[in-house]
Amino acid sequence: MTIGMRRLGACVRGARGRVAAMAVGAGALALAASNVACGGPPEPQVAEPARPPTLPPSLARGAGAPGAPATGGPSPDVARGKAALEKGDEPGARAAFEAALARDANDADAHAYLGALVEKGDKAAAEKHYRAALATVPGHEVGSVNLSALLLDAAKVDEAATLAQAGLEKHPKSAALAENLGVALATKGDEAGATRAMELALKLAPADPLAALTLGQWLGKWRKADAARERLLQAEKLANGDVGVLASVGFELKNVGAFADCIRVLDGALAKQDAAELRTYRALCKLGARDKAGALSDLEAAIAKEPKYAPAYFYLGGRHADAGRWKDVVAAYETYLRLEPAGPMKKAAEERIKLAKEKLKAGGGPKK
Repeated sequence: MTIGMRRLGACVRGARGRVAAMAVGAGALALAASNVACGGPPEPQVAEPARPPTLPPSLARGAGAPGAPATGGPSPDVARGKAALEKGDEPGARAAFEAALARDANDADAHAYLGALVEKGDKAAAEKHYRAALATVPGHEVGSVNLSALLLDAAKVDEAATLAQAGLEKHPKSAALAENLGVALATKGDEAGATRAMELALKLAPADPLAALTLGQWLGKWRKADAARERLLQAEKLANGDVGVLASVGFELKNVGAFADCIRVLDGALAKQDAAELRTYRALCKLGARDKAGALSDLEAAIAKEPKYAPAYFYLGGRHADAGRWKDVVAAYETYLRLEPAGPMKKAAEERIKLAKEKLKAGGGPKK
């Protein structure tokens, strides 16, 4: 998954859902827990736990604000479809867009919006619709935004960058295109070009928390911790209390070592929604702040709230190991493997179980 990409139309997804923003994103960022000052031997590099829920459409750029229509404005059927989308009536919207294409097979707006509707279930069909929109109206904004995001999903980074750049030249005020261009360039390794594009996206959409969040995520990836923290805290201020954004901000603050900020932000998120995932994130931040007791408390609370949330057991195993509770270590990691037998931290869990059993065999016990 690509960090921060944007889509317009029915299937709008924000950076948080991509993130793992925070997808973060293109794929989830690896956690180097050795950067967390938790005492004892460093944790191995493992994948992060699953990210918080995708942002609601109300916070994702483009919802209810479609791109430039084909010449002459949208057809009556497209207008009806867009109105249905605004009401959350996807079946009605799809019927309207299909009716528009039945009347005019080259209706660019209908192709672009229908592509957004079908993308979740049929990416190939969505791509055909986006390309049809662009064939009729080169640089069509919705088609350009969504196809560039789809190409980023498919790791076709060069084409995504070219498409986003061409679209941005036709729609210089499109923050979504600027952001997709930035993500594409970042993925290609063009830090300077990516930074310019993402800063443009933020300039074009100064009230959008996702624009600040995406830039902050990539700055962190580029090891510019201070600049990343500044943008992430900006995203927090713009979030208007949205739990998804706050979770993403906290997650990324952890990644740049801003543990006190991370804890504060996640405190706010947890006050709105007590979730095992958020408590697990906060536990990792507390480890960074050397609050081992607080981290243990959060992990135990996470498991009590959601007994099937596997990552909490993985990190709980680490806390037991730190205290020399080897039987509990084995139990925690075995529970993780039972819940996520093919999970991203499988290998690390298996290795730690082996080590804990060796400690037990040697007569190891809890630390005094």
